[in-house]
Amino acid sequence: MKILPLAPCLLAFFLFLANGSASACKPGEYFNAQFPEGADRLSGTEAGKLGAWAAKLKQYPKHDLFVLVGYVDENNPDESLAERRAKWVKDFLIEMGEEGKRVAYGGAETYKRERIGKYSSIKTSTIAIDFLPGCPNGCCTADGKPTIVPIEPSTK
Repeated sequence: MKILPLAPCLLAFFLFLANGSASACKPGEYFNAQFPEGADRLSGTEAGKLGAWAAKLKQYPKHDLFVLVGYVDENNPDESLAERRAKWVKDFLIEMGEEGKRVAYGGAETYKRERIGKYSSIKTSTIAIDFLPGCPNGCCTADGKPTIVPIEPSTK
């Protein structure tokens, strides 16, 4: 299922709609699943890392949303491979106990080093996973509402 071609904006969009402003508190977690080049299944080692990350999420009592974004090479943008990788990750998360309706594929992004940043672990064989927990979490008030902390514009 393809939701939005620019899925990294999806979480910010939902926060903006819910809060009416940008929020400095980010309760979510993320994981970059690194597939072997050309493969649509994780290696055993990487699957173990993903499993450990998913188990750590049990600290959140409510799991609202997982957004999966695939990255493709701009010279060979194989979106079907990114979709198969995302399906593998979704199936894995479901095996770990997550609800399938809460795991969404946000589409494929073209990998460009200048857009990703030189210190990022994202590569053309990555499925980026953004997890958004529901309240209660560290960014919720006592009455179960998200904390709203406006982000001040940079003066630089």
